[in-house]
Amino acid sequence: MPSKIPPGSAVIGRMGIYRRLVAIPALRKSYARKFAAAAFVSAQTPLAVFIVYLLVARADWAEMYPLLAALLLASVAGFLGTLWLLREILVPIDLTAEALREYLETRKVPDLPVSFPDQAGRLMEGTQYTLAQLNETINRLERVSDSDDLTGIYNRRAGEKRLSEEIARAERDLESFQVAVFDLNGFRAVNEAHGHSAGDACISHVAALLQLNVRRGDWVARWGADEFIVGLHRNRALKQVMERIVKAIDASPCEIAPGQELVLSVSAGVAEYRFGAGQAGVLGDTDRAIAEAKKRSRERGGSHVCYFQEVTTGTRLPEQAVAA
Repeated sequence: MPSKIPPGSAVIGRMGIYRRLVAIPALRKSYARKFAAAAFVSAQTPLAVFIVYLLVARADWAEMYPLLAALLLASVAGFLGTLWLLREILVPIDLTAEALREYLETRKVPDLPVSFPDQAGRLMEGTQYTLAQLNETINRLERVSDSDDLTGIYNRRAGEKRLSEEIARAERDLESFQVAVFDLNGFRAVNEAHGHSAGDACISHVAALLQLNVRRGDWVARWGADEFIVGLHRNRALKQVMERIVKAIDASPCEIAPGQELVLSVSAGVAEYRFGAGQAGVLGDTDRAIAEAKKRSRERGGSHVCYFQEVTTGTRLPEQAVAA
């Protein structure tokens, strides 16, 4: 439940003079102007006291004029010098504010100096340390939130993010890509016959094989309980890659218990991104392809791969001899 106490209530009592300066319209938005006002009061107070003294003492103005003029010029010069010094002294605060703003906008960790022992130095050191720790924490949370707990590959959230990035890149560069969805055949029967630990072992086994058999730059995500999605970026030998993956799964039994192995099979649907189709379009294409692959697996057994283009047109993709 959000706190009903306004932020800063505990320390507002220590800011009496600051609050009064903020109440002046000309000083409200500028910290430097507040410093300038304080410097002006400090620098001009001795001059004002001296002028009052002359008035009260009924001094001879003709004799005191040169001294008064010199004092006035010295006061103005001192005030201008004070303003310059204040501007330079405020640089650490400006740098700290810029670092915070840049981190929020770009997630770039600042490079503030941490060797100065005064209050401004401690402010920069504290900001540097806090942002570095915050960045590490955010990175750690992102890694955790993007990873599937069981397999360590991308989870669905991260997979959707990567798919959106691939679509944006394809639309920008006018270079398509392929998406493959894999479904583990008979997964429910494995859980019912051997228990959920065996099912988890099968999921981890398939995830590892998928990662081992895709190229650098491709990505794998767990899309559902026993479903995986693979992004194949600019793949010129699509069928060879898919055949390699399926053969690896067929030829590598999964050990579900000491001395007990299961031979796994998968159904896979593959589609090439159609420009303008968006995420829903390409996933719809893979759904149609994998539905045909599951049908063939039920009828004939074993692993099957179907391609959206073949399913919709009745044609076969040309075999390509280019190595993946």
